[in-house]
Amino acid sequence: MSSDNLYDLFFENIKKLFYPEEWLEFDINFSKSELLTMLLVDRHGEIIMSQIAEYINLPMSTTSGMVERLVKGGYVKRERSELDRRIVVIRLTDEGNALVSKLKDKIIYYIDKINESLTEEETQLLSKIFNKVIHLFKENHREKSTLDSEKEEKKIKKILIE
Repeated sequence: MSSDNLYDLFFENIKKLFYPEEWLEFDINFSKSELLTMLLVDRHGEIIMSQIAEYINLPMSTTSGMVERLVKGGYVKRERSELDRRIVVIRLTDEGNALVSKLKDKIIYYIDKINESLTEEETQLLSKIFNKVIHLFKENHREKSTLDSEKEEKKIKKILIE
């Protein structure tokens, strides 16, 4: 399949793939980063701000504002760590847990639908292709990061001070 044909297939179906009707309630109320943050907090139980910023690849200032919106909305809370009182951790509230549970149910629903319609061989092939695509994205990100850091190094100039 040519790149143009693959692009056409992707473009014609992206709405069905990423925006089924069931996602509208999440889409309207939350950004992608907010949903990823709540899923990340759910996975870890509690997490610190720097881990969130690193995971969603946003600056700490942007991450802080986003978490503050989730706190004001009643979905997450900031608390002192029980292990080290100097550290502030982020945890889901009951409302946040209910939302994440609903979101995970939707995700699992679609995963189950996919699994039901595929043979074992197709499932293995899909997994292999998915992992290959993820690897490609990671490599592309690494290459871009390397190029960006090389550009930064070239910008640094020595200034002699007498």
